[in-house]
Amino acid sequence: MYEVELKAKLNNYEFTKAELLKQKPISTYPVDYYDRYFDTNNALNSTEKELRLRTKTTIDTAEPRHFLTFKESPFDVESKSKPEFETEVLDPEATETILNQLGYTKTLSYTKHCEIFKFTYKDLQLEVALVRLDKLKDTFLEIETLTPYQEKTDALFKILYDFLEGIKIKKNQLTTSYYVDLIKETENTA
Repeated sequence: MYEVELKAKLNNYEFTKAELLKQKPISTYPVDYYDRYFDTNNALNSTEKELRLRTKTTIDTAEPRHFLTFKESPFDVESKSKPEFETEVLDPEATETILNQLGYTKTLSYTKHCEIFKFTYKDLQLEVALVRLDKLKDTFLEIETLTPYQEKTDALFKILYDFLEGIKIKKNQLTTSYYVDLIKETENTA
């Protein structure tokens, strides 16, 4: 699947949340993501690929679900969007052991606190997340949709840009920085 995604650094978290609520989301809910990244001798990171083990806990139910995700190198340079392959796993500890036995080591972990907003916009299912990270002072917005067809991604990006304009996110707020890199920078300057 092609993850068509844009990320923006927020000027005002509460203002953006109010703008999202004006768009009348289908649903909204809080969720925490505990992300662990794995690599072997920087082989994945150096080509902008990702191997991630995620524990997703919906705050309302407190039920964790676990996902193993592999992301290819970006297919879109401007947004850094990537082809993504994901599967749910039942036992994250066993999955981590398997990864370690295959030569992958955990390079970084962090928790993302998100408010998720689901929309149908121009006949497209969108997921928008307002994001806070324990290890960063800035807050972010992520907007995404998925498609199995790369040839459809340009049209989908146009819809995402249009939605962002409607909630008053400016193009100069968009960022292609990875959270992993931002966290590493913060840790190196601390």
